[in-house]
Amino acid sequence: MILVDFLKSGFNRAVSKFRLSLYLWLIMFIISLIIIVPVSYEVRANLGHLAWTEKPLMPFELNLIEIFLANQNLLASYSVFIIIMLLFSVLLSVFLSGGLFGQMLSPEARVSFRDFLVDGCRHFWQFLLSLIIFIPFLLIFFLVFRLLSAPLKLWSARAVTEWPVILASWLTVLLLALLWTAFRLVLDLVRIFVVGESKRAMAAYLSTLRFLHRHFFRLWSLYLLIGLAVILISAGWLLLVKLLSPASPAGLLIIIILSQAYILFRLLARQILIGVEASYFSARKEI
Repeated sequence: MILVDFLKSGFNRAVSKFRLSLYLWLIMFIISLIIIVPVSYEVRANLGHLAWTEKPLMPFELNLIEIFLANQNLLASYSVFIIIMLLFSVLLSVFLSGGLFGQMLSPEARVSFRDFLVDGCRHFWQFLLSLIIFIPFLLIFFLVFRLLSAPLKLWSARAVTEWPVILASWLTVLLLALLWTAFRLVLDLVRIFVVGESKRAMAAYLSTLRFLHRHFFRLWSLYLLIGLAVILISAGWLLLVKLLSPASPAGLLIIIILSQAYILFRLLARQILIGVEASYFSARKEI
């Protein structure tokens, strides 16, 4: 198979199981409301006097970080709640990943919410362990990034005009993104080995490193192609949103709808990526 075939196969698999994105969106939406509504109420109750009358739909037009720094006791009553919800969100992310990978790698064309939850439970502990084992890879990631970005920082420090500084900052961001996709690919393949080959986390890491030793650049190029498509579509979405004004009810409503549609798009893009990785793995694992 050529690269286009893997992209087509992953896209078809993701579209046929688009219901998974709806499940994820619904769960994320409910959890976000649980976290945001109490915090939003507290902010409005304490900072409602900062609202600008000419923009009644906007609660306030100040920098949130500056507000919280100036009112450090503002969310004191919700601090424990926020910490608990953040920890819960991490565990929920692991659970949802188990359900997503389980259903995406399932040979069954039918997707159900029950099977999604069952897969999340089935793979939870191995996915959680794989995330813990990934911590040393994160340390390697930061070390490699610092080493590779050091010449850019030196070049920027010696610049006498602003253009080298701007260019160095953009190249640093690009380097960070490229390195992150490479390391994220490792974690994705580990999860594919856990689900598709029923391997334990440590064995899945060993198998992943052996597999990537032979197929890293081809699989990484697929990852980057999908990432580039997502960036281009995201840029178009951002330009569209910039044309709308949140000052009017109609404009605000359209922005909210477009925002939720964008979240669904990102979830579908994640499905496509997993589908492409799974298709490549299935075709090359015996080679």
